[in-house]
Amino acid sequence: MDASARAALQVWSIAVQGGVAALLAVFFAAMARSVRLAEVRLWAAAWSMDASALLAVFWANQPAVSPWQARILLALYAAAKTAFALFMVAGARHHVERSCRVDLRPAPLAVLLLLWSAALALLPPTTALVQLAECVMVAGLFFVGGGWVLRRPHTRRSRWLGYALWLQALLFLHYVPFLLPLVWGGAVIDPGYLAVGSFFDAGAELVVALASLAALENRTTLRLRQLNEELLDSRERLRRLVDEDPLTGLFNRRRLRPLLEQVRERGASLVFLDVDDFKKINDYKGHLVGDLCLKRVARTLRDSFRTEDGLFRYGGDEFLVVCPGLPPEQAEARMEKVREQLATPSPEAPPCSLSLGVAYLPPGGEPERVLEEADLRMYASRSRRQR
Repeated sequence: MDASARAALQVWSIAVQGGVAALLAVFFAAMARSVRLAEVRLWAAAWSMDASALLAVFWANQPAVSPWQARILLALYAAAKTAFALFMVAGARHHVERSCRVDLRPAPLAVLLLLWSAALALLPPTTALVQLAECVMVAGLFFVGGGWVLRRPHTRRSRWLGYALWLQALLFLHYVPFLLPLVWGGAVIDPGYLAVGSFFDAGAELVVALASLAALENRTTLRLRQLNEELLDSRERLRRLVDEDPLTGLFNRRRLRPLLEQVRERGASLVFLDVDDFKKINDYKGHLVGDLCLKRVARTLRDSFRTEDGLFRYGGDEFLVVCPGLPPEQAEARMEKVREQLATPSPEAPPCSLSLGVAYLPPGGEPERVLEEADLRMYASRSRRQR
């Protein structure tokens, strides 16, 4: 292949690589609009810089470009290619180190790239020499970025990103021996594929992009799982706020109807109870002491009944216990123990007595009727105790 054909093939391979980079830039820019992650924005900027760098080197190789225009285009290529590596590595570090604040401020970054591109512009404006400097710079950045990712991968698939960055670094680095003779005035060593090297570069960049997407997908899946768990926790907390009495922590009447429907098949004992002379406790000892008394009753009920039993603050100083499958005699025996415990003094609340009524809901029975029966028996018990 003659020199002109090789030059034309090189230009078109650069064009192909630039097209791939442009497509990746559009893809990641579109993704950044829906996926609100800092690394996606950084990677979108990286691929935009890569496409700009390849466009600059493509025009620098056109025959109609003057020497001073080629010098400017090669300086732009160096600045954009370096920015590509910086943004890619910054995105990778932000992906694996969530507590790390990666802040590429526009002004310092622009100054850094300007100084770097100006330094390269002072060199002889040959594409190969600028590419040699860029290969060393970019390979170093990608090696550092891959090391960050592999040292502390955010997810299992984050390792793919680390290896892809190292692959990209090795690809850049392998060009160095072929371009190195330019430093002492020699000629580029051509192993026979440098003219189509951009095709390999485009393939490596696709690997980096796919590894980035795999890492993002894995992280997004984990994040969605975490959000789902938080949503379930929030729903459970909301359910408790809706179904539980805030003072005692027992169920309120909203939860009663579903529980009664559940226990109809096997039957249950229902215990209605209230605190005797609770109004006097509030009037003479204060509402704070009254609240402590209600909390003590709730705690004693919780300690005396089974976990499967439903404990309700029915309203005010009235409580209800639903005991699935428990005979009324056993429910009354448990309530007698509750009475004995509440009758003894306590450091946090005064002793109190209870009036209660027990009724049995047979399998398939009517909950409303049994509730009314237990309520009437509780009032009858209070009347007997007040005599």
